[in-house]
Amino acid sequence: MDPDRQGVSGLAGLNVAPFPDRVVEMISDLIATGEIRGGDRLAEKALADLLGVSRTPLREAIKILTARGLAKSRPNAGAVVSLPDEREAAELVQVMGWLWEKMAPLVCQNMTGEQLAGIEALHLEMCALDRQEQMLDWAKLNRRFHESIIAASDNEVLCEIALNLQMRIYLCFAIGQRTVERQAQSNREHGEIVEVLTARDSARLAGVLMGHTNRAFDTAYETGILKQESGTESDANADKGATKPQT
Repeated sequence: MDPDRQGVSGLAGLNVAPFPDRVVEMISDLIATGEIRGGDRLAEKALADLLGVSRTPLREAIKILTARGLAKSRPNAGAVVSLPDEREAAELVQVMGWLWEKMAPLVCQNMTGEQLAGIEALHLEMCALDRQEQMLDWAKLNRRFHESIIAASDNEVLCEIALNLQMRIYLCFAIGQRTVERQAQSNREHGEIVEVLTARDSARLAGVLMGHTNRAFDTAYETGILKQESGTESDANADKGATKPQT
């Protein structure tokens, strides 16, 4: 993790509750904003200082992240954030598509009026964050926007699977969202998602959500981010057959 990356220092000094689950949430925000990227080492001292926690809950949080496939333990190197290669990225998109198909009818059936209003409020708040220096705040709201849709399915097992997969997906493209133009495109797509949610059109919802996910991966490929970051891992991935996710 590079402490000089934009916005990281702004998190220093926050009063974070010293519990593993809360620490997991904070690290998840850093992943969602691209401040922690795939392949970054989770240096205990630097991360503990950044989050304002002791090493004990941090170590427990890293164990949770490792169990979820978001981190890996390396000999003599501690834990590092998992780095999806191109093949795994394609598989993540494929599985997320299956999950959206299962979740869309449940979301449209079980979503409360309060949940819908909350999702719409997040969208409007994100639309107001249209300056370069607001990108990190936008990224955190973006994470909550998608997690709120998943939670509206009201299926705990499906939510657990989808939320974990969503975090792994952020490792592939979060950093690629850091332009005003790409955020504006995402905001337009979020507006369409809110429109479909309001209509409770489950058939259309699955397609819109999948198109949104595919567009984010297209960005990662077009900008070279996924290829570049995948290349920073060991050469063990060099012989894997990689295919771009299909829209």
